[in-house]
Amino acid sequence: MKRIIMITVVMLLATLSSASAFADNSRFVFSRKTVEDKRTGLTWTRTADLAKLDWIEASDLVKKLNKREYAGFQDWRLPNKDELYTLVTYAMRANYFGGEDAFSPYQLFNQLGFNDVQNYWYWTASHYEGNTSYIWVISMYNGKARGENQYSKSYVWPVRGGK
Repeated sequence: MKRIIMITVVMLLATLSSASAFADNSRFVFSRKTVEDKRTGLTWTRTADLAKLDWIEASDLVKKLNKREYAGFQDWRLPNKDELYTLVTYAMRANYFGGEDAFSPYQLFNQLGFNDVQNYWYWTASHYEGNTSYIWVISMYNGKARGENQYSKSYVWPVRGGK
């Protein structure tokens, strides 16, 4: 009986601690196809796995979204490195890195209400320093950034707006 009570208490504490990490979820405004970040003024596609493509194909996909007026807008683009990193920074501040109970950014954003954020690299629009055939990518697993050959495959997470 004591063991059952102890397990119940541990589960309750885990639930409460994860819920407190979402205290700032009012930062994001969710609609059917988009998520507005009130802090940065950026609007992201709610679905973060539109495709896994090379960088040129990713840029073409964004052009197609604009032509189709995805979610009613024609100004979608690939985020620059700093813009995509704002999401990673949010995850770090929500204490999702380090410690036993840490979550990866993709887990946090999927729990908040984004759709299908992948445990993988995402393209930015920023060229890697000193080599124009390499583009910055950011991992939604661990938040790291690196230069990636533009012919490699990574995920596309379009954005629009900004302050």
